[in-house]
Amino acid sequence: MKPLGMGKPEASEEGMGPMDKGRHRYAKGDYAGALVAFTQAVNYSSQHLLLNALDARAATYEKLGDLQPALRDAKKMIDEMPKLSKGYLRCGKVLRLLKKPELALKIYERGLSKVKIGADDDRTKLQLVYNQFRQAQTPEKSHDPLEYLPLELAEMVCLNLSMRDRIVCLSVTQSWKRLLESSHKLWTTLDTTNVKKTISQKSLKVHFRRSKWTLDRAILSMKAIDAQRLGFITKSCRMLKELQMHGRGMIGDSLTLALSDAKSLETLYVSQNTEMSLSTVQSALRICKSSLVSVTALRVTGPRGGFLAGRWAVMESLKTLHLESDAQSALDIHGLRDSTPNATSVTLNNWGNLPNIVDCTPWTSLEHLDLSNTQIRRLPKLPNTLKSLNLSDNALLHVGVDEEAPAELPLLETFNCEGTNISSDVLKVLTIRSIANGKLKSLLIGARLSEHRPGPAADEYPPSEELEELSLNTMQIHDARILQIIELYPKLRKLDVSGTRVTGVSVRKFVERGITSLNLDECVDVGSDAVDWARWKGVEVEFNFNRKDSRKSFWNSSFAQKFA
Repeated sequence: MKPLGMGKPEASEEGMGPMDKGRHRYAKGDYAGALVAFTQAVNYSSQHLLLNALDARAATYEKLGDLQPALRDAKKMIDEMPKLSKGYLRCGKVLRLLKKPELALKIYERGLSKVKIGADDDRTKLQLVYNQFRQAQTPEKSHDPLEYLPLELAEMVCLNLSMRDRIVCLSVTQSWKRLLESSHKLWTTLDTTNVKKTISQKSLKVHFRRSKWTLDRAILSMKAIDAQRLGFITKSCRMLKELQMHGRGMIGDSLTLALSDAKSLETLYVSQNTEMSLSTVQSALRICKSSLVSVTALRVTGPRGGFLAGRWAVMESLKTLHLESDAQSALDIHGLRDSTPNATSVTLNNWGNLPNIVDCTPWTSLEHLDLSNTQIRRLPKLPNTLKSLNLSDNALLHVGVDEEAPAELPLLETFNCEGTNISSDVLKVLTIRSIANGKLKSLLIGARLSEHRPGPAADEYPPSEELEELSLNTMQIHDARILQIIELYPKLRKLDVSGTRVTGVSVRKFVERGITSLNLDECVDVGSDAVDWARWKGVEVEFNFNRKDSRKSFWNSSFAQKFA
């Protein structure tokens, strides 16, 4: 090989450094000139710059067909920075060009063992190159499906596995372990719901490292996580956005102390088996008031006789709130309302001792409101922004003659007043505007203590051209009446007539009118042949009853038993 000379620089290279000159010449196909420039860069560089210069010079040697110098540069890259992937990629490539596949595989394997997950962006490429080359070398022996897939598809497959299954897959083979650990996206969720004993802090650290400390979702069980580990999770995972607590027990100070480090938390979920006091809920919301967007607590216990006002912190970021209690606890709903001015969805179930008149109008952005089983007796004051309203299981709820007319709800899409004493007249007032606007899609009005009107069905039920779902469960109605009712809803597709006195005649009419989902539970006058025929026609049918109690109707329902 001829001695390398610096040569006369081109005018277009004026002001360029050695690396830029080398890249310019390499792109033009002047590999000899590029080699000169890259050699100069190697002589005057260190650390990462040296690594890039050696890699560029090795690539130039490859173009010139001089593979031994290329191999020397690749080995020097590994010696200089053994914890980065670039040297192993270059060395493996040169060995493959030298027809030494076994050595190339060993270099790739060595690189995967030396380079930590997340150390650089090339580690994922190193894993992919190794998988593809290994599979190409022994195609008849390889039965590993992940080796046949591109890395992106293999990652998608693994993303659809549960966290428990991903942990199990780590023990299948070394290649599976490397693949799973090479993608931090697979570890951004921590799920301990299948863990049967307290998880060690060391195991938590391993999981966090796999995620590159980007864990943003934690689904935790009381059995696996104690107060110390919960605090460790929130302190270590600064990007944590969602926290779920599951399992039997009561949680209090351990949660509120841990939340002080959860600066980015947006979603807090506490399951029905995990009990919280109302004061704990208020403390948790106060700590995370600037970040929380959604809060769900399904077993909250509060004071029985009354409440202390002013305990709710202002949470302007909160959009979704779901709190369930034990039907005996008192709730300062107006204080809660004033502290969540931008809420769009509020669900408050099984609370007691609410004010005589609940005023929800200050929730000016509210779209979903659920006050089921809250023992309210008068219709709440409602904002006209509502799209979904659930007032079910409030047996004493009615609108008296001396009360204000209910507000019209022009955007209402779903209305549920099952198990209430709301009259047909009030029902029409509440839905008239939304029906006129073509908005109302779901109307659940079964199990009501409303008087039956013997006249046309339209006098009792609000007609709608757009309604798709209707529930009349446990109402005292027979075939003739129910067929009149469904005539009011030409687009009806889902119908619940469970506990009524309909027969197979009505079932056939329902199917002929295009009903695709039908609930016939406890319909004792419907035979199994009618049900089988409807299912044969493609209708989804719920059908279950006990012949020993074959006369169950509205007055046998749990709702009516309250008045027995």
